[in-house]
Amino acid sequence: MVAVGRIANTGTTTGLVTPRGSTRVPAPLWRGLDHGPALVVLVPSASRPRELPAAWQPVAQRFQIAWCAVPTADPEARLDRVEDVLETLADRNTRTQVVAHTALTAVACRVVAEFPGIVRGLVLVGSGREPGPTGVRVRRVPAADPGDLSSPALVREIHAAVERADAAAGARLRLAGVAVPGPTGEIALGRVRLDLARG
Repeated sequence: MVAVGRIANTGTTTGLVTPRGSTRVPAPLWRGLDHGPALVVLVPSASRPRELPAAWQPVAQRFQIAWCAVPTADPEARLDRVEDVLETLADRNTRTQVVAHTALTAVACRVVAEFPGIVRGLVLVGSGREPGPTGVRVRRVPAADPGDLSSPALVREIHAAVERADAAAGARLRLAGVAVPGPTGEIALGRVRLDLARG
């Protein structure tokens, strides 16, 4: 796999060559927090924006955001970059939610299944069939034009869905009588670490 590493909070990534075929898969655009909960945004596109859309700036104040353009021609064969992003987040044990355009539902479900230890939820943008079992809570944000993930109204809906998922995970922890400090939803008990924020 191609290694993709984040350099500070500049959004710069390394690893610009794709190992499969001649089609270049764009490097992810990293923005937002350096640490803390993350959103992996999957967009059907052959290119990524130079900057995070303006409507996403408030979301970037609460989350790390990895904006991943996934080419629509055979998207499941071109997941190296997305997998590298999730491997980086898994190495940091980062609570993550995947936000995906409905055209990439199969891709999103595959990624969620590969990283059950960190992915807490899936938000699908647009109408379509419900996915099969994913192991995480799936939320759907209806959209007249799901192809434009830069619409302020749509981003507010996505952000609300993500926040509801986080709140639901917190409520499950409160019901269990466990106080969990920090944004990762984990506590350490001696040498045993418990991941309690499965959502």
